[in-house]
Amino acid sequence: MRLRRCAALAALLLFGFVGCSTEEPLSEADKSLFLRPADLARYGFQYDDPANYEKFSKSRQIDGAYQLKYEFQPDKSERRRVFIYASVSVARSDSDAALNEGAEAVGMIIGLKASGVEEREMKSGSDGSKLRLLVKGDKPLGNIFTMREGRKTYFLVMTGLYFDDAEDWKKLFAPKLEQLAGYSPV
Repeated sequence: MRLRRCAALAALLLFGFVGCSTEEPLSEADKSLFLRPADLARYGFQYDDPANYEKFSKSRQIDGAYQLKYEFQPDKSERRRVFIYASVSVARSDSDAALNEGAEAVGMIIGLKASGVEEREMKSGSDGSKLRLLVKGDKPLGNIFTMREGRKTYFLVMTGLYFDDAEDWKKLFAPKLEQLAGYSPV
């Protein structure tokens, strides 16, 4: 019960800070943090003009923290569709980052469970990252990935493609985490 109250308070605070933010221009370094359609071409996901389906944002919160978001949602006319939502946060402190990581994951999981989607924990990485398999019934739908390193958090939800092997995921995603390690939003 106490954990639920803390998670609810964290989500409320997170959403409150979103209202007190300013939009910032995105650089190519910002965009390169995200898993994008070109990264998935070897899995059969190719789009004529993927930029038409991408949305990016970068905001600086009133407390100096940064939030970057990415969404890829192709048109229903596409033969193979993958949906990606990701966010990268750079908080003021490690404890703020831990709070952000928990609030975003809890909110997404509650929303997914309401539509009958469950998560199955997979092997956690030695770096504290977690990859979860999303399933509805017994059918795999996608993944949730979370990672926190110091003040930086990474959160990703992907459907339409899934990884049930943490090592395969690591091979795909390791370059993004390497970029995140050296990333500064300013």
